[in-house]
Amino acid sequence: MTQQTRADAPADVPWQTSPPRTQAEVLARYRNLQQQHQSVRDGLAARQRHALLVLAGVILVIAWQTAASMHGKQPAWPLALSFAAVAGVLLLLVRLQAPMERARRMIVIYDSAIARVDGSEPYAESTGEDAAAPFASAHLYQHDLDITGAKSLFALLSTVRTGIGERGLARYLLLPVAHQESVLRQQAVRELHPRADLRERIALLGASSFQQLSASFFDGWLEELPPQFHTVFRYLLLLTAALNLMLVLAGLFHRRDWSDLLPDLLAVSAIQSAISLLIRSRVLPLLQGAARLQSQIQLLTEGLDVLRRSDFTSSRMLDLQRRVPAEAVKSLKRLDSFLVVVQQREKELFLIFSLLFAAGSQTAISIAYWKRQHAAAMRGWIDAWAEFETLNALATYAFEHPPDDAEYTWPQLLPADHSPEFSATSLRHPLLPSAVPNDIFLGELASRFFLISGSNMAGKSTLLRAIGVSAVLAYAGAPVRGAACRLSPLRIGASIALTDSLAESKSKFLAEVERLAAIVEASANAPVLFLVDEIFSGTNSLDRRTAAAAVLGRLLAHHAIGALSTHDLALTSLAADNQGGCNVHMASPDPADPLAFDYILKPGINQHSNALAIIRLLGLEA
Repeated sequence: MTQQTRADAPADVPWQTSPPRTQAEVLARYRNLQQQHQSVRDGLAARQRHALLVLAGVILVIAWQTAASMHGKQPAWPLALSFAAVAGVLLLLVRLQAPMERARRMIVIYDSAIARVDGSEPYAESTGEDAAAPFASAHLYQHDLDITGAKSLFALLSTVRTGIGERGLARYLLLPVAHQESVLRQQAVRELHPRADLRERIALLGASSFQQLSASFFDGWLEELPPQFHTVFRYLLLLTAALNLMLVLAGLFHRRDWSDLLPDLLAVSAIQSAISLLIRSRVLPLLQGAARLQSQIQLLTEGLDVLRRSDFTSSRMLDLQRRVPAEAVKSLKRLDSFLVVVQQREKELFLIFSLLFAAGSQTAISIAYWKRQHAAAMRGWIDAWAEFETLNALATYAFEHPPDDAEYTWPQLLPADHSPEFSATSLRHPLLPSAVPNDIFLGELASRFFLISGSNMAGKSTLLRAIGVSAVLAYAGAPVRGAACRLSPLRIGASIALTDSLAESKSKFLAEVERLAAIVEASANAPVLFLVDEIFSGTNSLDRRTAAAAVLGRLLAHHAIGALSTHDLALTSLAADNQGGCNVHMASPDPADPLAFDYILKPGINQHSNALAIIRLLGLEA
């Protein structure tokens, strides 16, 4: 869809302006848009107040006219005119509701956007743990790199509207992809990056901003085979509903006396009730599941329509459009109409009509038929929507962390036949606002692995996570926090945040052994980027070096690259064994204050001890 100023938006919203180049510009843009939507809402609220004052005045005039007519004959036209004025004012008030709600939602949207950019509330409430469940079994880096959880990468990126979108985002962050897939993703994100208008339309989908169902609920609903209903039930229910309608209309229009109609009405209703009771056990589960779906189906239908009608040029976006034919939107609208009936049928206003026409039973039969016809195709439509939401969430991140800024960049995705490589200049961890930049060069033309020595708290674990998270972002198609970055296709394997598990009767050491074995196994099938913190810290120095050498040797034999950290200086000899390794360290630049860490990666082996400083910190010095 060509970007243009819309009739229901502030007239001077800069839809066609180029994306901001710095975060300061992003913040200014968001605040400007928020103020404009606030002005729109204030104007609408003023019109509403004026309309209410007019309404109150007209009601007083009607009361005066009514009182006057009781004391003498008055012409009818003034009273009719007053009632017409009431109808006009009420119509105006109704028409003001939709734009006022839109403006209110836009203000809330930009409140959240401003909080993300200024750092006051950068994370979404969703942790992504549920969305990641299908991909999380024995995962090689999910928790080590803080991909999901509170204040995680998922929470930083998650601006999706639905549980379907959450699962799509989790899939992008957790599943390995081929080189061409990463390229297609980045192309799509770069195309969506400036499309603020499209993101507004997605944010406004649905009747409310508080609509959420997990993707697993959709899975369960689609996998649940719909019951079979013999065609005779549908026709009998339609016939009894038609008869009831004719009988009621005959009574309302005085074609027959109600005393004559009542026996016939009761007889038809009894037949209808008997049919409904006969199929009740099959109808109720359908109605119970459908009752929760309506708001999400409405949002999904509107969202897929937005996807279909938008103008795109990137291969991935065009492919998503092809996966959602016109039939998809039409079919989902039909399903939505069934679900509206399910949602409304038990409300007091519609209860009598629902009972009179067997609305629940008829709708359940229609839903069952719809599922048999479209459930398989709907899975594809849901997958397309999940990916569309994910790409837009990544585009939002790119918009709010401009790649034109010196602190962020679009990574260069090297082809599959390139030798394994991960290199970056001024690389920072995206979850740490004040992260210190470091340069990383891993590859066969540089150092195949870093062996990072240094004491605890020096920043080794954070650096390992920064490398891993940056690779995850790059493969997802998003910008990386650094001045430059290039990497080849790599499987990521990390052993950083392993803990004891009482439930599984597993020690941290055993968990580490199993994780390293899994990383080695993965490296046999594809090049691996390994990130290991304090390798084999649960054993003595000699055994640690022997075991680490065995693991490292196998990884390098499989053309893996990566980094290991340790505070055991005996392991630094691993980088001197002519395996293409490089000793680097992180330590305080001030020997007099070994705890004054600058978190900068330095060449060579750490030569300083901070034991005395730690003793002083604990107040245990002699």
